[in-house]
Amino acid sequence: MSKMRFFYSRFAWNNIVKNKRLVLPYIFASIFTIASFYILGSIAFGSSLDKLEHGAAQTKQILSFGLIVIAIFSVIFLFYTYSFLIKRRIKEFGLYAVLGMTKKQIAKILMRETIFIGFIALTFGLAFGLMFGKVTLLALLKLFSKGVVFGFEIPVIAIVMTIGLFGGIYFLILLYTIIKISRLKIITLLKEGSTGEKEPKARFILTLIGIGLIGYGYYTALTTGNPIEALTSFFYAVMVVILGTYLIFMTVSIAVLKIMKNNKRYYYKPKHFISVSGLLYRMKRNAVGLANICILSTMVLVTMGATSTMYAGVNEAYENRYPRDISVGVRHSNKEIASEVQKEIDKILKKHNVKKSDEVFYNTLMTAGEMENGKITAQENNKISNLVIVVVSTLSDYNKMSGENKTLKPDEVLLYLDKKVKYQHNDIQILNEKFTVKEKLSQIAGEIGHTEANIMPTYYIVVKDESIRTKIAEKLTVTENSGDSAEKYKSDKMLTTNIMFNIKNPNKEAKIVKDINNLNNKYEVFSESKYENKDEFKAMFASFLFIGIFISLIFIVSQVVIMYYKQISEGYEDKNKFSIMRKVGLTEKQIKQSIRSQVLLIFFAPLIIATIHTAVAFPFIEKIMNLFLLKKTTAFLIGMSGAVGVFTLFYLIVYVLTSRVYYRIIKD
Repeated sequence: MSKMRFFYSRFAWNNIVKNKRLVLPYIFASIFTIASFYILGSIAFGSSLDKLEHGAAQTKQILSFGLIVIAIFSVIFLFYTYSFLIKRRIKEFGLYAVLGMTKKQIAKILMRETIFIGFIALTFGLAFGLMFGKVTLLALLKLFSKGVVFGFEIPVIAIVMTIGLFGGIYFLILLYTIIKISRLKIITLLKEGSTGEKEPKARFILTLIGIGLIGYGYYTALTTGNPIEALTSFFYAVMVVILGTYLIFMTVSIAVLKIMKNNKRYYYKPKHFISVSGLLYRMKRNAVGLANICILSTMVLVTMGATSTMYAGVNEAYENRYPRDISVGVRHSNKEIASEVQKEIDKILKKHNVKKSDEVFYNTLMTAGEMENGKITAQENNKISNLVIVVVSTLSDYNKMSGENKTLKPDEVLLYLDKKVKYQHNDIQILNEKFTVKEKLSQIAGEIGHTEANIMPTYYIVVKDESIRTKIAEKLTVTENSGDSAEKYKSDKMLTTNIMFNIKNPNKEAKIVKDINNLNNKYEVFSESKYENKDEFKAMFASFLFIGIFISLIFIVSQVVIMYYKQISEGYEDKNKFSIMRKVGLTEKQIKQSIRSQVLLIFFAPLIIATIHTAVAFPFIEKIMNLFLLKKTTAFLIGMSGAVGVFTLFYLIVYVLTSRVYYRIIKD
């Protein structure tokens, strides 16, 4: 029995060595994925980040999200790439069966091969993870603009999670392979590796469905109204575009190839005849691979572009979020309370021997509402597409903040709109009160930072006096929860006094804010510090960039492996065909031209479509960027364009390398 076990083990190891051209890329990809998962896990569950004063909790939460993404992708990627590897060996298993091996014995060999591969991948993956974990942590801290955290730790939970996840993946792969082989007959095993695809038929209905799905996804991306709506519809749009991409490659590509085939002048040339006919007869398998490459390319472009833009725009977002050093909000029912709070703040500043400057003091009525056809109504349902933020201020407050001396009649208003809001009406109706828009303002002094920070479309309305605002407040209520039993806030609780100012002692901000917040015992007040929140703010954006880099690298490595296996698979399938072509007189130059045209189609169709996907998704993703207070379209455009440029260069390099592998196989 022990001799047989040794035989199976040695046989399995020899198979790995013999098939190293196929197995090594799979092992390398597995090692990289395992190392990446462990590194993220060790940072997320380790104690190093806990030593940071600010931002540790947010960073760990974002890293945990990245772990989930990598875990899901690892299952899909390792299963998919293993299918390429196993396809080349199906005929080998059939030969074992002819030589007298039972399917049970073949399963024992496969089990040992999987154990060897899994052991090698996990051992080296964890080793590289341990080696580069500290370096990666230091890189993350560099993004935070923080110093070195001394010490070295190995979180046991990260190791257990890594072994558990990838051990489970290899077990499922083994189980799937054994089930697949057990259901095949010996003759099928012998023919499986060399069986070509039949010429697929053009499927008109599936073509229309694919175009319809892509069209729906594109329409959603181009017409989504606000960031919250974009966030809620993002998942559905992505799903339909992915499904549509598969159908487009499986149906439209076939139709294009058949059109090329029917063009006699084009088709009956050696370089075109070989590549077009070869792709047409194997298009079903090619289509899935091309769609996978296209989807991975889109993921890389979006991830790289979005996260790099976020990190580059951290200062912009920070200034939008905190227009002054200290911001105080007081919710009240009359102005006397606001005046009392302001006096208390002055006492606190005097206590800390701090003087304020650039103070802004204004009253606003801020609430959520629904805008439709120039009419603002109370928020009564969850129709996100119509949801807006309404800020009502008086003319006296506006003139005080801006230094202007504008005038209004009782039925007139000044209107400032978020740059993303398109409003074509010359009047605006708030419930049953209709006002003429005397002027659309280009900016709102003092309040503009706060308004720009709103993630929803914002309508900033200036009315003549307090009596008109009170009249609006008496009617305007906001629903906190949907449904008839939802609690509604009364208008006197919606009136807010905003007090913002700068100080010259940022180190004292934390103590001042703490003292102001202690006023909550007597008033409904909230304050926050610009300086104290800087680290947390930057940590969040740096974490997204860090995760973006990690996930992009995993997508890129996965894509390279898929391309490599695809070229190997195609090379072995084409080897005999090109051998026949040589025998009938085809020159090496003609063969190379045919290879070039075929590989060009395989490689650059996914890149072109991925770029189109990314371009159409641009306004969609831009709205999601608004959630992070990033408003500059130009900066986002530069980030996405840079991602496309860098990735295209990488794509060209992979094209050159893999086309050589393909040619080397068919030439041998």
